[in-house]
Amino acid sequence: MLYDCIVVGGGPAGANAALVLGRAKLNVLLIDDDQARNKVTHESHGFITNDRLSPTEIKKRAFNDLLKYPTIH
Repeated sequence: MLYDCIVVGGGPAGANAALVLGRAKLNVLLIDDDQARNKVTHESHGFITNDRLSPTEIKKRAFNDLLKYPTIH
């Protein structure tokens, strides 16, 4: 498949970039090795609507949102 954009890293910034691009109907490939530097962090703070959630939970919710768009792989 031909992609309009490849996003490297599935953290909050990368997932958000993939979401915005996918919503614009661009073909997006999101590459993530699931080796987050913040894996040992229990809670994230200052991230609107996600305050006090673990980075793992935030990523899980983000990826569930991305699954709704057929142009994001």
